[in-house]
Amino acid sequence: MLQDRRNKFFVLFASEILICIIVGLAMAFVMPAHNFPLQLDVLKQTGYTLLSLSFIQIFTYLVYWFFYHKGYKGMRYAFVHANMMRKLRLMILEASSKHTTQEYAGEERVAKLPRIQIIFDDGMTRGKVIIGNSIRHHKLLEDMNISSALGKYIVSEQYFSDDMNTYVYEFELAETDQLAFKNYKDFQLLCSKQENGTLFIDDRNRVPLHHTLIVGSTGSGKTYATYSLILQLLNFSTVPEIYFADPKCSALYVVGKSISCDKTAGSTNEIVFLLQRFYEAMQKREQEAQEYLNNKLDSDFKDWGLQAHVLIIDEFSSFQSVVNTLDKFTRDRVNMYLTNIIQKGRQLGFFMWIIMQKSDSKILPTYLRDNLVFKVVLGQATDTTYQTAFEEYADLPKRNFQQGQGLYTFQGLTRQPKVCSFPTLKFDILKAVRTR
Repeated sequence: MLQDRRNKFFVLFASEILICIIVGLAMAFVMPAHNFPLQLDVLKQTGYTLLSLSFIQIFTYLVYWFFYHKGYKGMRYAFVHANMMRKLRLMILEASSKHTTQEYAGEERVAKLPRIQIIFDDGMTRGKVIIGNSIRHHKLLEDMNISSALGKYIVSEQYFSDDMNTYVYEFELAETDQLAFKNYKDFQLLCSKQENGTLFIDDRNRVPLHHTLIVGSTGSGKTYATYSLILQLLNFSTVPEIYFADPKCSALYVVGKSISCDKTAGSTNEIVFLLQRFYEAMQKREQEAQEYLNNKLDSDFKDWGLQAHVLIIDEFSSFQSVVNTLDKFTRDRVNMYLTNIIQKGRQLGFFMWIIMQKSDSKILPTYLRDNLVFKVVLGQATDTTYQTAFEEYADLPKRNFQQGQGLYTFQGLTRQPKVCSFPTLKFDILKAVRTR
C-alpha cells in the first residue's frame, strides 16, 4: 500500500514515543510494585528517563508543529493551515501514480510528495498554495484542481511561477459576502474609501473604470448591478459625464432622465444621435490630447486631469436588432461609432458599458467584445453564454448563483473568471440620484 513518506516517519515517531511511555511507566511504577528481580533504583531511574525522553520529544514536536503551521499568527491560522496541508498531501497521495516519486521501504511503497507551502493573507480571506514543480509534475500540476482540498476556500487563479520552479494556486473564500445597503449614506461612505476611478463589486473585488460588458438573464440582478456602478460614478471626486441609452425606455431610462436629462435616449434614432454626440465629444478630446501627449507619452485622461465620459447602453441586443433593419449608411455609421469608441476611448477617458441578456456574436461582434475589458456574467448562465462572454467555459467555478452573483474577468487583473457578488441596494435609487 502506498504511503506518504512524511506520514510514515510520523507514525514511526509516534510509535517510538508510545513505546517509551509504556516501557517507562512499567519500569517506574509497575515492575517495582511486583518486586521485579532488579534493583528498584535502577528500574525507577530508567523508567523516569524514558518518560522524560518521551515528554521532551512530544514537546519538541509541538514546538515544531507550532512554527511549521505558523501558530505565532494565531491558533486559528495554525489549525486551518494544518488541516489544509493534511488534505492537500492526501489529495496528491491519491494521485500518486502521476504526482509523486515512489521509493521502496521493504515491501511498502513510500511516496515522496512535492514541497507544499500555504500562505494566508492577514484576514484569512484568501491566500496561496505553492507546490514545488519538476519535470515529472509540470503538466500534471497545471491540470490538477485542488479546490476540494481547501475546505471553505476555492481556487481563483493558478499559474507557474516566473522561474517555473513552483506552481501557484491562489485561493479565496468560497462564500463572498454580498454587501447590503439599507441607506444611501452607508453606500456613499464605502465609495469614499475607494481610490478615485475605482469601482467596488463586493467586499473583495475592485476594478478600475473601463469598457464594460454586463450579461444576465431576467432576474439575474444585472439592473441593480448597473445601478450600483452608476451610483459609484456619481461619487467619484470628479463625476463623469454619463450618457444613458435604453431602447425599451424602462428603469434605466428613468434613472438617466434624473441624472442627465439631455444625455438620455430611448428611441433608436435618439440613441444613434446620442452615440454621435458621444463620438464627436471623443474626437474633440482626441485633438486636444495631442498637446498632452507631446508633454508626456503614454499618459491618459487621468494624468491630464480631465473628466471621464461613460455611455451606458441597456438591452443592447434590442438596439442592435433594430439598427440591423435600417439603411446601410446608418448601420455603417453606428458600427463606426461603436468601434472607434471601444478601441480609442480608454486613453481619452471615453468608456462604453453594454448591458444585454446574451453576448451573441451576431449582435455584439467578437472584435468589439474582446475590447470590453471588464466583463460580468450574472446568475445561472449557459455554457454558450460563458463561452461567448469569457471565450472559455471549461473549469469555471460551479456555483448556484443567486441574484446579483456571478463571474467576472478584467484583462490584466484576472487570469480566469472569478466569483463576484454585487451589493443589494435597499434604498430608493431615484431619491438617491435626485438628492446627490
